[in-house]
Amino acid sequence: MDRFPKRILNRNKIPLDNKALRILFSVFCIAGLIISQDLSCKTPFPARGYAKILTDEEALLRLNNYRSFLIRDLNQTQFHYAYAFQFRLRHMPFRGDESFERGIIYGMAPGHSLSRIDLDSGQSFLLQNGTKPKIWVFNAKTNKISSVSEGKLFEPIVGGMNHTLFDILMPFVFWDGVYLKSGKVAGRPAHLFSFRIPDWVNQIKPNLTEIVMALDKSYEAPLRVESYENRNVPSKTYILNSVKKVEDNWIVKSIDCKNRLDRSATRFEVLSAAFNLDLDLSLFSVGGLMNRPKVSVDSFISTQ
Repeated sequence: MDRFPKRILNRNKIPLDNKALRILFSVFCIAGLIISQDLSCKTPFPARGYAKILTDEEALLRLNNYRSFLIRDLNQTQFHYAYAFQFRLRHMPFRGDESFERGIIYGMAPGHSLSRIDLDSGQSFLLQNGTKPKIWVFNAKTNKISSVSEGKLFEPIVGGMNHTLFDILMPFVFWDGVYLKSGKVAGRPAHLFSFRIPDWVNQIKPNLTEIVMALDKSYEAPLRVESYENRNVPSKTYILNSVKKVEDNWIVKSIDCKNRLDRSATRFEVLSAAFNLDLDLSLFSVGGLMNRPKVSVDSFISTQ
């Protein structure tokens, strides 16, 4: 029996624009870091209240609104819109010592199709998201660039930690969605959606049966993401801990990724942010991974 009553969303009722079906940019730890640049939102962040039950059409519109932010058809020749986030990963095992990793996430613009992650440990990733993401990695120790196979999407981006490339990109947002219900999540009104697991993921992760996302009612940003593996309790949970206003942007400050199996948690925390940057387009190409972007320290604004 299903855990929640479901309303299957017919994607044909409110079709996405054809341009929006191009290779896409996603989500929780990248595009989703920038929650809102619209200061005219109905309620200031944070908000309290309840989310009403949606009709099929309203639910699909909500989901497509979030998708459309991630897949805007931006002109690649535009400048002054790039951003950078200095972040820290803190792994907290149930037993044992904590471990840390730092890095920087770069994007050409909020909602652009390409982004990159540079880790202090020497690896750089070029990310191109969609229903089936494409990722390339540069290893400074071997001085080689290689493509990341679909199977490695589900391996930790940093050994011993919980975040995987799949978790960071969250391509499931573009899979077939099912509206479950509306209510409060993390103290905020939200709408819950379930996403079907496609065949290519089933071949890699046969035990993965469902992914559920809670979408904030006001800002249409993820509040919680749960992955289920043949159980009624999630095997992995992403939880939005806090947000921060940096200049005119609400950004994600802290997210926890909890693993139920070993009772560990990895915290992703944005330490500082820089907006309106001019970054060379070549830095967002496969060959460009060998060169790290140069951003002035003075450009970063602390989130502390």
